[in-house]
This record gives sequence, C-alpha cells and structure tokens, in this order.
Amino acid sequence: MANNKNSVFNCGDFINSDVTRYFLTAFLAVLILWVGVKFLEEAKDLSKPDIGAPTINISGEGKVLAKPDIGTVNLSVVSSSLDASLAQNEAAGQINKIMSFLTNSGIEEKDIKTISYGINAQYDFPKGKRQFLGYEVRQTVQVKIRDLNKVGAVVSGAAEFGAIEISELRFTVDKEEALKAEARAKAIADAKAKAKILSKELGVKLGAVVSFSEFGGPVPFYGYAASLGMGGDFEKSFTPPIPTGENEIISNVNITFEIR
Repeated sequence: MANNKNSVFNCGDFINSDVTRYFLTAFLAVLILWVGVKFLEEAKDLSKPDIGAPTINISGEGKVLAKPDIGTVNLSVVSSSLDASLAQNEAAGQINKIMSFLTNSGIEEKDIKTISYGINAQYDFPKGKRQFLGYEVRQTVQVKIRDLNKVGAVVSGAAEFGAIEISELRFTVDKEEALKAEARAKAIADAKAKAKILSKELGVKLGAVVSFSEFGGPVPFYGYAASLGMGGDFEKSFTPPIPTGENEIISNVNITFEIR
C-alpha cells in the first residue's frame, strides 16, 4: 500500500510539472509574438514622414501716419590736455554752458541726459616711436525737445556754446505705443483678409492660428549732423530750417493658419 501511495504521489507531481511547463512555454510564446508585433508596428510608424497638419503662412502690413511732437538730438563736447583732470574740467565747463543755455531755452533737466562719457589717452608714432600727446575727454548728452519750434534754435545755440558735434536728430511721437497697437491691428486685419481670399482660391477652410510674429518698420530719423570746430562755427543769427514732416508707424506680421 505504501508503494502505491508513493506511486500516485510521484505521478501527480509529474503531471503538475508538465502542465506548468506547458503553460509557461505558451505564455512565453505569446509574449514573444506580442513584442514582435509591437516592434514591427513601431518600425512601420517610424518609416512614415511626420508632416503634421497642413498650414498656410500669410503676411500683413499696417501703417499709421502721425505728426511728430518730440525731437531728440545728441550734443557732444571734446577737450584735450596733458593732464586728465584739466581735460575733464574743461569738458565739464563746456557741458555746463550748454546745460545753462538749454534750461534757459525752456528745456527741462529731465529731458537732458548723458549717453556717453570717455577719457582716452592720445598717442602719436613719429619714426615708429610712441609719443604721448595728452588726454581727450568726450561727453555726449541727448536732449529731448518737446516744442518742435525750438529745434533750430537749440541746434544753432548748442554750437555757439561749445558743442563740437550735433548728430542723430530724430522726430518721434510721445505716445507711440498706442499708434503701434493701431498699426498692429491693421496688419492683422490685412493678413486675415489675404488668408480668406487665398483659402477660397485653394478650396480649403481656415483653422486655428498656429503661430504669430511681428516686426516693426524703420525708426524715424532726420539726417542732420554737424561736425564743428571748437564751437562758434555757426553764425549767431543763423537758425537752420528743420521740417519735421510726418512719421509712418509700421507693423508687419506673419500669421500661420491651419487649413482643412
């Protein structure tokens, strides 16, 4: 009886072991098959170009004309001396004279600012040898002129009081941001109108906006510049005529639309 029991027990272990191996083998076969199918699907997807949704890109331009109400100009003084302190003091004296002239002309101190100041050692090289000539001090102030009727008088007066360079005269609009927004709105409307016409001609429908970019037009610039001697080169009675004209505030936009 003991032998029979052992025999039955061993047979059951054998059956259970075979079943386990069978199911394990089947499971591994299914797993390998599934992995292989996924690999083939991914490889197939990678071979396809990803072109995304079709789009069209349209540009638009908006312009607003405005009468300038502010002028800005750069005034420079230059002084030279063997002693750096003396050169600085001389430049400071010239700037103070110009500042006094400007404030007496109705220009507020908040509208006068220094935009550059430099001290440079000057050398010459006679016969290949370096020779020290002294120090040069250059200071440039930018002046904002809110009464455009005074622009000519400011330019000539600054020269009389020691400005050796008068440059970068520009006419701008004080509240320019509002005009830029108006120009941008016109540019967007222009781009949308072009997009509608083009979509109709192509037989497609416009979708959502995919991208938007904007860049402005040129900065208004009046090409006036004078390089003078050490001041006093303008006749005292001479006030140059400087017309201001009109400024164009320009916005250019690019808009990309989905199409379907």
